[in-house]
Amino acid sequence: MLALISKAINRLTWLAELLAEIGLVGLLLIVIHEVIVRYVFDSPTLFSVELSEYLLVLVVFMSIGWVLKEDRHVAVSFVVDMLPKKVRLVLNVLTSLLTMAFLGILVWKGGKTAVTAYTGDYHSSSLLNFPMWIPYVLIPLGALVLSLQYLVKIGQLIRSIGSQQTGPQKPAR
Repeated sequence: MLALISKAINRLTWLAELLAEIGLVGLLLIVIHEVIVRYVFDSPTLFSVELSEYLLVLVVFMSIGWVLKEDRHVAVSFVVDMLPKKVRLVLNVLTSLLTMAFLGILVWKGGKTAVTAYTGDYHSSSLLNFPMWIPYVLIPLGALVLSLQYLVKIGQLIRSIGSQQTGPQKPAR
């Protein structure tokens, strides 16, 4: 059952990463377009900076779960690396739980902000008049994906701690 849940969370993380990659391609195309029309045709667009900002939010928050899954977050661990392996695993579980608490608050407050922006029909003050609930909802969604990925990580860490206590296991026949 836990393997099925873990697989579903990993699939959701993959979908969020795919969305981030599509957003990154969109960002690339908008920037290339803006450079060409601004410097070649001397006719800058009104939308490129604002859309680039929203796409950057999409890329960052939709990819953070995948970054955790692949263990690619930046970490300064020279002190922690000197500790025994079991202590490192326990500390990793504790810091993961603390991070999940923060992410829970981010999902809750960010979700409230996105709902307020949607129900209040908030739009950007630019000529683009972009609905603000769209970039606002990306933050709690990304935090939710990251917190779910932390659940998978915590499960893996707890299994590692358990295997440290029981010692090496003989393979089943």
